[in-house]
Amino acid sequence: MPQTSLSFAAGQMVKRGLLAAGHYRRTLRRSRFPGVVVLCYHGLRGDDTPAGAMAFENLHVRESTFDAHCRVLRDMCDPISLDDWRASMAGRAPLPPRPVLLTFDDGYRSVLTLGAPVLKAHGLPAVVFVCSEPAERRRLVWFDDLAAREGEDAVEAWKAHPYGDWLKTCAANTHAVADDDPRALLRPDEVGQLSRQPGIEIGSHTARHAILSQATAAEQRAEIEDSRAAIARWTGRPVRAFAYPNGRPRVDYTATTSSLLDELGFDSAFTTRRAFATPDEPPLERSRFLMLAEVMAPELAHRLAYAWPR
Repeated sequence: MPQTSLSFAAGQMVKRGLLAAGHYRRTLRRSRFPGVVVLCYHGLRGDDTPAGAMAFENLHVRESTFDAHCRVLRDMCDPISLDDWRASMAGRAPLPPRPVLLTFDDGYRSVLTLGAPVLKAHGLPAVVFVCSEPAERRRLVWFDDLAAREGEDAVEAWKAHPYGDWLKTCAANTHAVADDDPRALLRPDEVGQLSRQPGIEIGSHTARHAILSQATAAEQRAEIEDSRAAIARWTGRPVRAFAYPNGRPRVDYTATTSSLLDELGFDSAFTTRRAFATPDEPPLERSRFLMLAEVMAPELAHRLAYAWPR
């Protein structure tokens, strides 16, 4: 085994021991975060799903791993809802010392079938950002469809294409997906069902998971407004939160995008900038930490206690 692999394995073994011994819990319970830890999940998958069964599988966390994550967050941190954060911003109530908010991008059906029971069991709130157009049409989201046909590299290449070309070639030509496919998105009625679970808020992730920096202001507005209208119709509730697809500031969205969100009345929007969401961040450009399937519970605890930059 290469030396780097041995070092990694040894490090993971040490972290497992520290978690089992209660070290991370003691360290975290003495600490105060400089802002909110916003975790960015995508999909979940069953423990029996074979490895290599889907593209971008590192974005789909195993059910048992997610359960272990939630146990760490419940026992060592202070999970909050987006409404708790809003109350703090309005001066109605302070945030707890170690606030953590769970978010899910894309709106995969697995968030309802696998994630919601785990969230409920641990009493954790969450925000789920939905791509409305493929959900309504019962289609794969464009990047899952393209990756299945041409590979993940093709997806990265198409993210840099102008919106009109991408729409005609990628987003408009996706294939139907069965409900039991781990890549399936929530059905419209399931979006409503999920929104009624206590602590769950539904936000917009555009209509088609468009890379908004490649779109005109009018195209961006349509992507945002269409998604917001559909989700409001399915849930019977106003849509106030947004997550930028891909989410890199000034790469995947622009200042125009944030201005549009402000104009349209959104009060919270989330990027994929890797940092604590500190009080001095604009509410429409909040940071998040990406959560991947390779991150086990001991690693999450270590990052919360030490590794994520303060």
